[in-house]
Amino acid sequence: MTRARPAMSRSSHAGGIQPSVAWILGIDQLPGHIRPGKVALLWSDRQRTYGELRDRALRLAAGLRRRGLHHGDRVATYLLSRGETFELYFACAYAGLTLVPANFRLTARELAHVLHDSGARLLLTQDDLAETARTAVADLDGLEVLTLADDDAGPEYDALLDDGPLPPPYEPADPHIVLYTSGTTGMPKGVMLGHHSIIWFAMQQATLYPSWDGSMVNFINAPLYGAAMNEQTIPSFLVGATVAIMPSRGWSPERFARLADRWKATHVVIFPSMMEPLLEADQRRAIGLSTLKVVFTGGENCPASLMRRFRSRWPHASLHVLYGMTESGIITECADDEIERFPESVGRPFGLQAVRVVDDEGNDLPVGDVGEVWTAGGAVCSGFLGAPELTAQVLRDGWLATGDLGRFDEHGHLYIEGRKKDMIISSGQNIYPAEIENVLAQHGELFEWTVIGVPDEERGEAVCAVVVAKERSAVTADDVLEHLVANLASYKKPKHIVFVDGLPRNAAGKVLKDRLRKQIRTAAERAGRVG
Repeated sequence: MTRARPAMSRSSHAGGIQPSVAWILGIDQLPGHIRPGKVALLWSDRQRTYGELRDRALRLAAGLRRRGLHHGDRVATYLLSRGETFELYFACAYAGLTLVPANFRLTARELAHVLHDSGARLLLTQDDLAETARTAVADLDGLEVLTLADDDAGPEYDALLDDGPLPPPYEPADPHIVLYTSGTTGMPKGVMLGHHSIIWFAMQQATLYPSWDGSMVNFINAPLYGAAMNEQTIPSFLVGATVAIMPSRGWSPERFARLADRWKATHVVIFPSMMEPLLEADQRRAIGLSTLKVVFTGGENCPASLMRRFRSRWPHASLHVLYGMTESGIITECADDEIERFPESVGRPFGLQAVRVVDDEGNDLPVGDVGEVWTAGGAVCSGFLGAPELTAQVLRDGWLATGDLGRFDEHGHLYIEGRKKDMIISSGQNIYPAEIENVLAQHGELFEWTVIGVPDEERGEAVCAVVVAKERSAVTADDVLEHLVANLASYKKPKHIVFVDGLPRNAAGKVLKDRLRKQIRTAAERAGRVG
């Protein structure tokens, strides 16, 4: 298959010197606040100091250019979470290349889409994933594959390290990284993030870190092919912290706690879906997490009752609810006592981020009215790779239309009511899934839950609650319905309550509702009904 390289828009930040992600490790030498011997990366039983990371990134940059890659070419990765990812991240910055990290869970067909869509010229994978990678590239012309060993870099990767002349300086106008969204609908789209956006975001998030004294250890508890590539790691490198990487496979609360204690983690992202397993594991055997100072959460609905229990168990860690997306970085923040004062809120605009709630014509709505959340700021993406129509739909006069429905209260706190496309219209009534999900969160026998709309001949759409019972729970659909009826207006009551073994989620922890709708519809067709 012959592939044309899709065009990438130039930076919209014209004038003056364009910032480069390479500045974080220094152009001529490490920044003054970072010691060369300071540990930058921890993973498995391996580590890299800042001096080693910068040296290897520079040598890798020279090697990539020597291999025939030119400014603006794309380098794709199909790897498990490992330290070499960040050698490549900074090498691409030094060499003027664009990094395209692919989800290691992708099938060969899905990976082929990412590689073809991005126009990648080089793919780096590892032994454990090589068979899928080879199948994916079988019909793609002009794409070279380089395979790393599973336990260390291996000879093919090490051969890239070049002591030759470094690439010449360049204007970092092309995106530094293209992150493919998890594809809640259709095939994934490539979100283009430029050097300016990443630097802006890193500077903003660094304000959440209490000190730049190098004592911070940020435990990366999310895969390295999505938002975690920028939102956790790069601000950590900016302040000279240590980044510790959770293995991609085999997550359990016990393993998480063991590694957090081993590496003396001070900062971590814990998705709400991980909190309940941690609390349950703590009841079986105490989980100390004594070194934690800051816990970030978000990516999905954050029930107030769950946040309250988590804070009560580990009060020494400051808790921050963050709302954002790959295309924008962090939009809002709600921290500590505000979580209790404003339950279910995702907080107020973060840093210099601007936030609006608008109607279908883009007009600002009054306090309390539900509309689409729009945001603007330096961290917002430049668009979607090779998709100008989608870019025009999402980026409007400097504002990013998030697709989320939300409302402001009189204190300026934002509340997310769900996805615009997920709003349920049943018998002419607008029903917001998040409101029902918040009530489900108060039921003590449920482990996971979500709410979707399903076709209904009588109502147009009917509310369907999809739930996962806790282990050894005897909860029934009638029990769940009784709880909902007691706490919701009658028109919001689900017509269907479906028990499943687990909810499909993307890399950010968000429930894949489109996939779930298809599963429920298939089950309904087989059974002749839903529920």
